[in-house]
Formats: sequence, C-alpha cells, structure tokens
Amino acid sequence: MKKIIIGGMGTSSIEHITLKTYNSILNAEKIFIRTKVHESAEDILALRPDTQCFDEIYDKYDNFEEVYEKITDILIAQAYESDVLYLVPGSPVFAEKTVELIIKKAQCDNIEVQILPSVSFVDAIFSSMKTDAAHNIKILNALELKINQFDKNCVILICQVYDNFIASEVKLKLMEYYNENKIVYIIQNGGDENANIIKTELHELDRQLKFDHMTSVYVPCDMEMNIRDMHSLEDIMDKLRSEGGCNWDRCQTHESLKRYIIEECYEVIDAIEKNDGQMLCEELGDVLLQVYFHASIAKEEELFDIRDVYEAICKKMINRHPHVFKAKNDFSPDKVEKEWEAIKLKEKGYKKTSESLMQMPKQLPALMYASRVQDKVKKAGFDFENIEQIYNKLDEELHEFIEALKQKQIQDIKDEMGDLLFSIVNISRFLKIDSEEALKNATNKFINRFAIVEELALSDGSDIKNINYKKADEYWNLSKIILKEKYKNEKK
Repeated sequence: MKKIIIGGMGTSSIEHITLKTYNSILNAEKIFIRTKVHESAEDILALRPDTQCFDEIYDKYDNFEEVYEKITDILIAQAYESDVLYLVPGSPVFAEKTVELIIKKAQCDNIEVQILPSVSFVDAIFSSMKTDAAHNIKILNALELKINQFDKNCVILICQVYDNFIASEVKLKLMEYYNENKIVYIIQNGGDENANIIKTELHELDRQLKFDHMTSVYVPCDMEMNIRDMHSLEDIMDKLRSEGGCNWDRCQTHESLKRYIIEECYEVIDAIEKNDGQMLCEELGDVLLQVYFHASIAKEEELFDIRDVYEAICKKMINRHPHVFKAKNDFSPDKVEKEWEAIKLKEKGYKKTSESLMQMPKQLPALMYASRVQDKVKKAGFDFENIEQIYNKLDEELHEFIEALKQKQIQDIKDEMGDLLFSIVNISRFLKIDSEEALKNATNKFINRFAIVEELALSDGSDIKNINYKKADEYWNLSKIILKEKYKNEKK
C-alpha cells in the first residue's frame, strides 16, 4: 500500500528529533523537508544528502494556501512511486497546514498516512518558561486569530508569528481584548539553551526584535477581572447576588425588575434617535445587564442560566434562517419575514395563525400591538388589496364613531374609537409607516408649536388660560409659520 510517513524536525537542533524519526530519516526511500529554514535542516541534509525541500515553491506563489496545496500535490504524486518521509518544523500535529491537507487528500487516494510522535514548539516553549503546560492553555494560530478565541482564564500561546507585520496584527487583535499594558512574552528558539525570552507590555510587542519562524507569543492568564471579557458580567452579577454582595441586587426578583428592562429599552431607542453612538453603546450595556440579571436569578432558582439563554437564541437564529445555514437561497426581505413566521408557527405547534395571535404579549404598546396583529394576518393572506379599500373602511369607521357620539353610549363610543384607531394603524402599515413613530413625531411637533403659542401669548401680555379659541387658533397658525421658517433656515 502507498504510504506517507510524517515526522517533526523538532524545535531547534537535531537533538530534539525523536529516535524513531531519526531512524526513519536513515531508512526512508524518499525524504522531503518543508523548509531548510530550520536549525536541524543542515544536520538532516548531512545524514541524507538526497533530501528534497520546498523552499523554492514559497517564492513562486502569492500566498501560503497555494504553497501548501502545491506541496501536498507533490507528496501525493510521489507516494504513488515510493514510500515518502515528509518532515516539518516542530511537530506534525501543531499548526501544520500541509499535514491537514495530506491527510485529507490521502484518504481520497487510498494512501496510508503515518504520523510520528515529535517534540513540538509547545514542549519547547513551556520548558523555556518553566511552567506546566497542563494548566489552562490555548494554542492559537497567528494567521487565524479571532477575538472570541481569547480567554482571561487561559494561557494563550500564539504560533506562526513569522515576521513583524504578523506580530503587529497579533498585537492589535490582542489589544481588542486585553489592556495595552498587559505583560506578555516573546519567545524565540524555545527549548534551546540559547532561547531568547523577552518580557514586554502588549503595546510594545512588535517593536522588541526581528520576528522569524522560530518566534511565538506567550500571554499569561489574567489574574484580575478582564472587563472586556463577555463572561465577566456573569461574574459581577454572581458577586452582587452572593452573600456579602449588594443588598439591593440581592432582593430583586423577575417581577421587581420588569420596569427596568422596559425603561432601558426605551433609552436604547432614545440613543438611536439621537444618533449618539456612545450613548447607544452605554444603553445596550444596560439592556444586557438586565438579561444577565434575570439569568442570574433564574440560575439561583435552578430554572436556567446564561448558557441556556445563549443556546436558545443561537438555535432560534439558525432554525429561522435555513436559507443561510442549510440550503443557500438569496431570499428577499419580505420572503425572509414570511419564512420566519411559517417556521415560528411550526416550532410552536400552531396550526392556525389565530393561535399565534392569542399568544402575542398583551403588554405591547397599543399601536404596536395593532400593527403586529395586522402584519401577522397579512402574512396569512388576510389583507386589503389596495389603499382605497382601507380608505373606505376608515370612512365607515368614522361614520360609526360619529353615530355612537350622537347616541351618547360610552361603551359604544369606546368601541368605535378603537375601530377607528385600528383602521388608521392599518393605513400606516399598508404604507409601511410606523404608526408608533408617526404619532410620537406628531406629538413632539405639537409640543414645539404649543411652546411657541405660549411665548406669543406672553409677549402680548396674555395668559394662555384666558385667551379665546379664535386667538388661540391665530397663535397656532403663526407657530406653524415660525417653525417652518426655522427648519428652512436650519437646512441652509
């Protein structure tokens, strides 16, 4: 059977190569090393002068992906002719993309792959740092760093920091999570008696030496709280709710917190309408606090915890977006909304839209509640065909309201007023206008005009309480003209 044996060149000199790898070097039919840019390469070439390397391929291609693909293709092709020994820096099982590709392609081509145990850069670095590698360690690739990989409770060991440009990118990514003054270590030639270990503040990371293929970055655990870590808020809430914490926080319940989550959501809306990014960031934090607060209470009651909240929303977003996470479909926003509603009905076990309507939160503001109901029945196929039909319905409801006024029946007046408002919301929805926002804007407009009416009355020496309707209407019309001019000048 065709066979590729993969071994490690160790972390520095040939002394770091295992005995099994050493014997394989002596006995291999064909031997390849990924690069000569390694301290043990010279000794390997002395043992086996027929060793071939792939350094020239690095100069022919624009990116590492193409280089690794080419190396893999050459080795797979060679395995059809003879058994192959392929040696890589460090260990084959740590940050070695060519090994991943070889294993994948070899399976398709019915080629056996044997990986020899080797001394990795992890062994070398922790030997140089004189620390135990079994205590909370994360090994990350500098070329694929993401902020959500960092963890304040773990030692972060970053490999593939080949040059100062990559070191600079690593620094910037780390500073998104850690304090810029955090102490980190740069380790060059780890495990060697001449290993170079530099202790530095994070913001100076890329200015300490010339980085090369033998350089890694070691980030110790955070002994103190990292307030940029997404889990720190959970720790804060646990402390506030624990014995010896805050008495106010400890006595809160789901019921007592209801008003706060409503207030915080309105403050988020206020920040959005003010187009204030800093304020929005702060108010979103207050909303997030409410989520963690309720999750902390629920954890104490053994109902659920914050991880259950994460799981529930992740499942929901994946299930409600099959056009993204399953079969790829470029749906329009309207189509996405319809699919969302259909999937939701199925998840809840509803067979009729009315079942969904019955479960809508009655605590929603009335205009929003009406609009949401109308939107849901529209998706079920129950809607006006054109705006004229809604006009006619509005006219019908207005006449019924006037008739109820004439009859002076309070309950009938309330009912017809509700029907009239419901029809006005329907017009807004049909025209894709947010009725809640439209009414709020109209209210704010009224406030601004009334403020001018008061000023005009005072300037005439009148009390707003004592002027007649005709004078009030005169002031009102004048206020509209004043505001119109004001807005016109502001636009200039």
